[in-house]
Amino acid sequence: MSRTSITSNTLRGAAGKLAAWEVAPAAGAAVLGTAVLVPGFTGSKEDFEGMLLPLASAGYRAVAYDQRGQWESEGPEEVSGYSMADFSGDLLDVIDQLSPDAPVHLVGHSFGGFVARAALIARPDRFRSVALIASGPSSVDDVNSPASQLVGQLVEAGGQEVIWQQMSAVMTSAGHVLAPERAEFMRNRILQTKKANMMGILNVMAQAPAQDPALLRAAGVPMLVAYGDTNDLWAPATHQKLAEELQARTAVYPGSGHVPNEEVPEKVSADLVNFWSQLA
Repeated sequence: MSRTSITSNTLRGAAGKLAAWEVAPAAGAAVLGTAVLVPGFTGSKEDFEGMLLPLASAGYRAVAYDQRGQWESEGPEEVSGYSMADFSGDLLDVIDQLSPDAPVHLVGHSFGGFVARAALIARPDRFRSVALIASGPSSVDDVNSPASQLVGQLVEAGGQEVIWQQMSAVMTSAGHVLAPERAEFMRNRILQTKKANMMGILNVMAQAPAQDPALLRAAGVPMLVAYGDTNDLWAPATHQKLAEELQARTAVYPGSGHVPNEEVPEKVSADLVNFWSQLA
């Protein structure tokens, strides 16, 4: 049986090409389903690099993509091209391309979780399950970060570089030391992400109360709320309350912060596989 590896893929969104990474189970292995992974603000497909191979090894075709205007994906220059309807519409297009005849397992990190919820409400039939990783109920209330309007003002004045400076300062103050190559990648990714993408997401989040839990429950799709308990944008109690409102299962990563998908990818992958296996 041949070994599997990450391959590059190009998907189509309404505003152009979407760069993606894909891993399939090894040749001859049973394919248990397709998982689509959606990154958050300033993120990209690389945020799931440590999860793709474990998911494929467990029997799942796993695809992560850069959202419109992020990193290696195309996107409009106008902020108006980055509404929630645009992001969730791209996601539904991606799913139709990858798995036209079967629902998928959806995984959204941070803002990607908001996009996942919007798509779930619009087309619940396209989803076998939805997992939210470090994606709280709102970026307006109960969130430990500067207001989206304030961040938007900084981006408007200083562009993408100011976001990198802010992120670097936060990581330094938290004691996180990035390897030089990792720091270079993260800076380049932010600089290559379109300013309109950042402003559009911040505008969406500034307006966005949580999607109504009643609508999400009514979709009838099993959900998982996964989060770290240290220095996340939302307190553990806020995630737990969201899980209760959604009647979702939970997975908690002690010592992890806002990116358990990068800090403990094997644990997150194992929890996803366990969650999905119980749905069979």
